[in-house]
Amino acid sequence: MKRVFYTGSIATVLVLTACALQAAPKPEAPQPPARTLTIGIAEDQPGLSTRGPDGRPRGFDVDTAVYIAGRLGVDPEHITWREARPEQREALLNNGSVDFIAASYSITAARQQQVSFAGPYLIAGQDLLVRHNERHIDRPEDLHDRAICTTAGSTAADHIRRSFARTVELTTRDTYSECAADLISGVVDAVTADDVILAGFAKKYDGTLRVVGHQFTRERYGIGVRKGDIALQARITDAIRTMIDDGSWRRAMETHLTANGFRPQAAPVVFNAPDRPVPPADPATLDPDLVRVTNAVAATSNAHDWEGFRTLVCPETANDIDEIVTHYTPRYDTHLGPELTTAGFTHTVTAVTQPDPDTATFVLNEKFTDVPDKYRNYFKDINYTGTLIRREGSWKLCTLNADFVEP
Repeated sequence: MKRVFYTGSIATVLVLTACALQAAPKPEAPQPPARTLTIGIAEDQPGLSTRGPDGRPRGFDVDTAVYIAGRLGVDPEHITWREARPEQREALLNNGSVDFIAASYSITAARQQQVSFAGPYLIAGQDLLVRHNERHIDRPEDLHDRAICTTAGSTAADHIRRSFARTVELTTRDTYSECAADLISGVVDAVTADDVILAGFAKKYDGTLRVVGHQFTRERYGIGVRKGDIALQARITDAIRTMIDDGSWRRAMETHLTANGFRPQAAPVVFNAPDRPVPPADPATLDPDLVRVTNAVAATSNAHDWEGFRTLVCPETANDIDEIVTHYTPRYDTHLGPELTTAGFTHTVTAVTQPDPDTATFVLNEKFTDVPDKYRNYFKDINYTGTLIRREGSWKLCTLNADFVEP
């Protein structure tokens, strides 16, 4: 009996142990930490980016940043927002304080020396905000001996002083809200900034302030990333293209900007502004047919022989290449009217390189002619970077990017 009892006890213990093991919860596998991003934004630009009553940012730039973050695998709740004022942006990027900046950040050749840009994702232009009953300020030329306000770190007022009204009196404030307050109280006669920013304040102070409506520069807003971070630049550019293609760009525009009275141009042609120059190769090492085709690209465009130009282009990208060339050329711009109908351009091949027998890269410099000096900030000279591929023995232009050159 003693032996049987002992055996039964062991069996009971084994059963209880098995049940305990079966009932015990399995330890959860460790989860990888959620991906995070720190994004620089403006906090004082109605329609583009402001803090709401709940403290959360909202606006077109914010929606663009959230969309990009999603394409990078980061959920909105894992974004840290940081204010990026104009005078701080380059330092914030290059010291690693932010991963990227979406804050009405215009792509310029000078800034490209310090940061890299993806985009553009929006086209805007410098304009003037005045009191609603102002009848003597219609253009920047009317600002002689007048006082204007803009934010610290902005070059907008300097452009007016240099190109339109040398005797203008300049006041700078930390925020556009402070400028708007000065305008309402009569301390200054106008506020200058991009029209998309000013439209937000005209809406906020409807009946008190208005936008003049004479755009005199063209600004291409890009997403700023740390200088040389080509991988992130390319991923963000792809995200912007997708945002435009799937309708999210248009919905954000209608939600935040069109409602303010801003009349947007069409979605911009999106490209990666090149960071590295293309070194010219020794012409003796190049395929002679390649040299002939690159020269033909320049010759047909200079002659406005667009039928001949298209014979040199890959059929599947011909429309995209046509769009980027006409979009950035004065003679085809319909915004400014007859003042630029005589403006011209000259294309010159400045570099060709051929890394292998069937691919090549070249740079085509576009210089503008007969553009009034005051609009040199509207039409900047351009370096186009093109990729050619040899197909069935013939070289074809298949991609085209653009880099803006200071006049």
